[in-house]
Amino acid sequence: MDLSEHRQSIAEALESLEASLGHLVAALAHDALWARIDGATTDAQAVRLACDAYTKIDYGMEDPAGESVVCLGVVGGGSDVVRLAEAVNAAKAELKRRCTPLQGIRVRIPVKRSSSATQAIAAIRVVLRNIQRSDLNLLAAYRKIPILTAPPSSVTFTRANTRAVYRKSIEAIQALLVGRDSPTAAADRERLALLDRRETHLALVKERYQNIRANVLYAHLDPRGRGRMQISAELPLVYARGRRVEVPAVRFPVPAAVNAPRRVRQSKLEPQPFLESLPVYRYARSTR
Repeated sequence: MDLSEHRQSIAEALESLEASLGHLVAALAHDALWARIDGATTDAQAVRLACDAYTKIDYGMEDPAGESVVCLGVVGGGSDVVRLAEAVNAAKAELKRRCTPLQGIRVRIPVKRSSSATQAIAAIRVVLRNIQRSDLNLLAAYRKIPILTAPPSSVTFTRANTRAVYRKSIEAIQALLVGRDSPTAAADRERLALLDRRETHLALVKERYQNIRANVLYAHLDPRGRGRMQISAELPLVYARGRRVEVPAVRFPVPAAVNAPRRVRQSKLEPQPFLESLPVYRYARSTR
């Protein structure tokens, strides 16, 4: 597969994103604004933490793959700050658009000092390696800055551990196993073939992740006539203060007690996975 065209396109989009992030950080550092960030004890520290969160799109030496920085907070600034945040989000969307054609594609590259002459890796990682950006965290690079369209009177953050469950047809699960040559994948294909034809769907379960939301109460109705809303809030929220002098009441999650009892919900899935090579479960008999 010829990746030369993708290399140039993605490099240009990444350069544009980093330039827009630089403009935003410069505005945050020099403009008079208000910021409240979880863990910050001074205004200067709050602004610094917000800037660090917005610009951290690379993996650190010990950062786990597939995760990105989480920073809870609210930033109020002038209309220029909001405009620059919108420009950052547009650059993030453009980078994602250019990377999307490579999603799910793997290419074989030579491997030194290995029992195999080549190794199949994700095409996007090959491109990033070629433009010397192997450390790019795509999740962080894609994640948009949450922008409020009206000044809030209060913002309450919530934090919960949840897991994504996708209802998939048997045919869709079979398609996921295509091309897998392991013994477990072969056994899984046999398990699927033996299912009763009346059982048409299974559940593909992703690992638990931390779901952070901000419940926003506006000081007045936003342009869409809403007085309140809930928004994903892994990065600090941004809003234009306008002429409003009052700052919003911001409430961060209280750390959970170590021995606090967890509410256990009755699962619609069987307790054990049905397949070995994929996190696929059968639905409990009462829900089929």
